[in-house]
Amino acid sequence: MKIVNSIRLRWAIRSNIILVCVAILFPLCVDAAFENIGLAARPMGMGGAYAALASDTNAMIWNPAGLAKLREPEIGLNYLELYGLVNYGLLAWAHPLQNSRAIGASLLSSSDPDGLYQELVIDLSAALTILENLSAGLNLKYLSSSASMGEISVGSGSGGAVDLGIRYISTDQRITLGLALPNLLSHVLYSREELKNADATSYSERLVRASRLGIALRLDLISPRFSGFIFAAEFANGHPIFGVEYTVYNASLRFGWRLTEGVSRGLTAGLGYRLGDLQFDYGFVGGRYHAQTSLFSVTLYY
Repeated sequence: MKIVNSIRLRWAIRSNIILVCVAILFPLCVDAAFENIGLAARPMGMGGAYAALASDTNAMIWNPAGLAKLREPEIGLNYLELYGLVNYGLLAWAHPLQNSRAIGASLLSSSDPDGLYQELVIDLSAALTILENLSAGLNLKYLSSSASMGEISVGSGSGGAVDLGIRYISTDQRITLGLALPNLLSHVLYSREELKNADATSYSERLVRASRLGIALRLDLISPRFSGFIFAAEFANGHPIFGVEYTVYNASLRFGWRLTEGVSRGLTAGLGYRLGDLQFDYGFVGGRYHAQTSLFSVTLYY
């Protein structure tokens, strides 16, 4: 049974990769290119319920408004091997400025062993505090992709996108609200290499717009016995996500449950530990293909 499930898994993932290549070959509007795969161990350990909690380099992925509350400069490294077939890496940098402002930059890349499809996303981020408890953030993204069948180049694409985010923190800092709007504006131009002599060698499309609306609660609001607990709930494109984190001293334990569509639906879990200026995080995500995915993150505070 395990062998059968493994074969089904590999076929399903390879089919998704081929679908992306087909999207470049033909002018079809699909939700495969530059898809949000939920990168970063801490957010995914909590199921991805992170639009309200984001206040670190992960905010550039989950809600750029969270950068406004950045306490110290950070460099974040994130790695995800999706079912052993597709690799994602993220290098992110963020730096706080005066008057509750911050800037950041990140580089996201993906590849697969067969070289079917590669993506590159370069992101410049900025956030500021609008009112005492309200902040807003912006991502400006450059997008690039290429597809091939073996040594034969199929096509490539490039373009840009804009993300917006808003975050509100209560005066006692026990309740946080977050709204993230990825790909609010976007434009990607694709070219089909095999049709250079044809009349129509390119086409353009917009990325699918998304929305994340979340709330995070420090549970000591209910009772001092729950000190160290954080509960988060979120609607991601209308689908509910729930997460909880418990922190004692420098160690954190996380769980989440996703009711979203896609391969990451179901249970998630994670661990975190801070050692001096280093933060180590691990995330585990169950999937509908009877397989699991692990995420690893390292954050340097300097």
